[in-house]
Parts: sequence; C-alpha cells; structure tokens
Amino acid sequence: MSTAYAPSPQEAKPKAPVRALVSIALAWAFDAMDFSILTFVILDIMKDYHVALTLAASVSSATTFARLGGGFLGGLLSDAKGRKFSLIFSIFWFSVFECLTGFSLGFTLLMLVRILYGLGMGSMYASGTPMLMEMIPSRWRGFASGLLQSGFSFGYIFAAIVYRLWYSHLGWHALFFIACIPAVLVALFIAFALPESDRWREARAKEQQAIPVQELFKRGRAWNTVHAAIVAIIAFSVTYPINTFYATLLKQAGHFSPATVANTIIILNVAGIFGNVLGGLVSDWIGRKWTLILSAVGTALTSAVFLHIQSATYRDVFTFLIGFFSIGGVWSVIPTYLAEHFPTSVRSTGQGTTYHIGAALGGAVVPLIVSSIAPSVGGLAHSMTYSVAIASLLVIVVALLWRESKGESLE
Repeated sequence: MSTAYAPSPQEAKPKAPVRALVSIALAWAFDAMDFSILTFVILDIMKDYHVALTLAASVSSATTFARLGGGFLGGLLSDAKGRKFSLIFSIFWFSVFECLTGFSLGFTLLMLVRILYGLGMGSMYASGTPMLMEMIPSRWRGFASGLLQSGFSFGYIFAAIVYRLWYSHLGWHALFFIACIPAVLVALFIAFALPESDRWREARAKEQQAIPVQELFKRGRAWNTVHAAIVAIIAFSVTYPINTFYATLLKQAGHFSPATVANTIIILNVAGIFGNVLGGLVSDWIGRKWTLILSAVGTALTSAVFLHIQSATYRDVFTFLIGFFSIGGVWSVIPTYLAEHFPTSVRSTGQGTTYHIGAALGGAVVPLIVSSIAPSVGGLAHSMTYSVAIASLLVIVVALLWRESKGESLE
C-alpha cells in the first residue's frame, strides 16, 4: 500500500480553511450556548429541585468533569478515524442530550443527562480544534485561534438572547429545546461541505499505528503534555468562576431584572469577542506567551468588578474590561497554543485530554470552591474576585515556563 497522499480537488479548494473556521467556530458557539444557558437557570434548579447553591452548581461541574472523558475518547476517535467523522458524531451526540435536558423532571435525571451531554461537548472540542489548526496556514493560526475561541462568547450571547426572549414565557426547560436545533444544522453543513484534514491523512498514511495514547509521554513530550494541562487548568480557573456565577451574582445579590442580567452578560461576551479577535492577531505579532501575560495582568486589575455591581457605570465598564482580558485575551491563544504542544499523530488526543483536564479541575472544581468559601470570605462577590485575581497571577508564572511557539510549523 502506497503511503503517498494527494489531496482531492475538493480538499485543494482555498475555501476549505474558511469553511472550517466558520463551521467549527459555530459548532463551538452552539455548544457553548447550551452550557451557558445552564448558568442562567441555576436559581431555577435550586427552586424546582429543592437543592442548595453548591449542589445546583454541581450540575455544571458534572458536565465539565464529563468533558474530560469526552475529550479523551473523542481525541482517540479523531486521531484514529479522522477529525471530520469524530466532529460530526460529537455534535449530534451533544445535541441529543441537550434536547433531553429539557425533559429532565428530577434532579438525578438532570445530572445524568448533563454528564452524557458533557461527553459530547468534550469530544467536539477535541476533534474540531485540531482540525481547524491543521487546516489554517501557520501565519494566521493565532488569528484563527482567537476567532474560534470567540465562539464561546457568541454562545454566551446567544444564550442571553434566548433567555431574555423566551425564559419568562416558556420557562427554563424549553430553552434547551430551542438551543439544540442550530448545532444539528452545523453538523449537516460540515458533513457535506468540509473535507478531512490533509495533515491528518498524511500522518495517518505514514505511520499506520495504533491509537497513540502512550506517545503523549514519549520522545521528550512529557513536559509538553504536563505543561499543556497546567495551562488549561489555570485558564479555566480564570474564567469559569465568571461564567458560572456572574449571572447568579447579578440576580441574587443585585436583584436585577432578567433584562439587566442578560444585558450585562452580553456586554461581558461582546468584550470577549473583541478580546479574542484582537488577542489572536496580537499573538501572531508578539507571540503566545506575551499575549497570555498581558491579558492576565489586565484580568487581575479588573477583577474587583464583582464587588461593585450596584453601580451601573462601574459595572458596565469593568464588565467589558474583564471580558476583554479574561474571556478574550487569555483564551484567544489557547486553541493554537495547545495545538502547538503536540504532533499531528497525537494532537487530538493530547489537546482534547489536556484541555479537558483543565475543564475538570479549573472549570469544575474551582467554581465549587468559589461557592463553598463564599460565606466565609464575605460573599460570592468576594470569593469570585479573589479566585480570578489569584488565577490571573498563576497564568503569568505558567506562561514563562514554556517556549514561544509563534510561527512554528505543526509537527
């Protein structure tokens, strides 16, 4: 069997990278939309199922923990069978359980459905992000990374819009019925309009090897893998207390209307979009490391916003700034930064696993810590401020411990 590989005419089309960027970013946005809707209805979960805040928040944490399993399994599937197949399968999987979330009439059932949803969410990122990074020219990889990551902010904005338009009329269960539809449409577009990654095909044809889990720690890659996991943990620790609790803080401590809550979250994530796009561009200029460091400094300096939500002007201005630096700047480089830690043969497995180790520890455990220590440190606003500021400082330390990878060709 020949190992030579020639791209098909369809794969050679210059439109393929653009289609990949748009479709994968949209898939991530609609994935994030569901996850974000959950943060708007934590108080409803508490009320309907008669559970405390920490237990209600554990639904989000359980989803995030499940993403680790999905990232690992989806990465294995993607490295073994192809990015495209794994991506489509993952989107259909999480769409099914997104819809079933609306039918969850008890807390136990809700928890089970969200865990199964989390598997698909993790698998989608593990398949789609490496695929995009492999299809984008190296000089634009940082920019594409920022645009991709802005999909999470778009998802949060979509969630805020859905919440504002239909929550009062339809209730929180119906929001998940609405949210599952667009992701299915994106999966169909990917199936018919997006080619497989040429780089994956070439690597697969040359190596012809089994699923390469052990390769994550061979040939001097152990530190790359460990560092990627640490970066992901700290990055999640910066943003997930904000994503998980800001809407709850506004509703519970500020007693604001659904419209004010939605508007504030939209400001946060519009800023995140600007920060992601600009951060991606800047990372192709000054590098991944310094983009991370400067964004972390900005996040630390604006983390006191949660203590001043009663002032409309202060709240709006500093909500924009912390969204720009944390949800935007810090995260703008993460997709390409993690991709540059691994060779093609193990990229989905490595990126999917380390990213979701970060999701499990930084994205699931840290919010639980934030909610549990809130009574002892002066309330949720104080615990959010302290956790975000400390995590931002750790980003700076971790960024200094790895080489600059801007402009490198993917191995």
